[in-house]
Amino acid sequence: MSCSSGRKDSLGKPRNYHIPLPLIKDQKATSPVPPEAENRSVAMTNEMVHFAAVLRRVSKELYHNSKGLTLSQKSTVSHELDLLLDDWKARLPEWLDFERVSFREGEWSGKQKLVLHLRYLNAKILIHRPFLAASPSREEQQTSTHVALCLHAARETIRVLYDAYANRHYFRTWWYNSTYTLYAGMIVLYVIMLGQTAVSSSVLLNDVIKAEDILQSMEEAPVARRSADLLREGFEVAQKCIQYRQNPSALPGPNHDRLQPRQDMDDMTVDAENNISRELFSWYVPGSDPGPLLASIIDPSLLQDFTAGINTMPDLDLSTFPFDGFFDEQLHTDFTS
Repeated sequence: MSCSSGRKDSLGKPRNYHIPLPLIKDQKATSPVPPEAENRSVAMTNEMVHFAAVLRRVSKELYHNSKGLTLSQKSTVSHELDLLLDDWKARLPEWLDFERVSFREGEWSGKQKLVLHLRYLNAKILIHRPFLAASPSREEQQTSTHVALCLHAARETIRVLYDAYANRHYFRTWWYNSTYTLYAGMIVLYVIMLGQTAVSSSVLLNDVIKAEDILQSMEEAPVARRSADLLREGFEVAQKCIQYRQNPSALPGPNHDRLQPRQDMDDMTVDAENNISRELFSWYVPGSDPGPLLASIIDPSLLQDFTAGINTMPDLDLSTFPFDGFFDEQLHTDFTS
């Protein structure tokens, strides 16, 4: 969880802890069961230890020790880590395999599978997220694969959460879902603004609407309400980007109604030389590369001081460019550095 939220963990390496992993009962075993054997519900402890080892490698090899790597080398590392994560998933016991549907599983099994599924998707995002900030060119087309994988994981996160919220009411009280939802929603918005996907913009905007619905359902959580505000504002900016692609000379005024995708938002393919984000955000920060600026939109550090000033966020006027006041000053983040 520390890795997912961008914090450093304080744990030592596994060899520093001399506590054996739980021995899980094998219900098919014919030999006597050792007295120290635990029930299947405890097996998630073992699987999360293995999962943490994968996340530690992601943190070290992609985020801490990758400054000297070329884009191609980073791509190779990411694919290796992706295979490692999928290998972890393939080794899950059948009662924790979140791709298997069972109508006779215990409640504990359903809850654990749901949590493992979300953590798996979040790890996918972490593995491929570094390539979203890279402006792809004809010589760097390998980034498109990572963008597609990251977008798919973000959309799957929203789908899994949305289905869970619709069918498992208890899940709406799990406050850390707001982190998963905001992170996934911001990535979808970011990809819309970059215009680097073949998925229809209207489909992606519907995903953002689902994410906003998820956050609004957690009325008792201030962080969730603030997250919904950010998604709503990002949604309006994404609408402007799409409308600008379609007709650069005609920009409609701000829409203060509830989030609704425009019916005329067909997907528009923008080549590298005419990237909408480069055109748009070069006006916001003259002469700057928009890559780092856009990357900051989905940085986990945005969650810092998130609940400060719940009702003080000013309404945005998006009727004209540039987007003055798009970033809330209370986030205390320098987006132009």
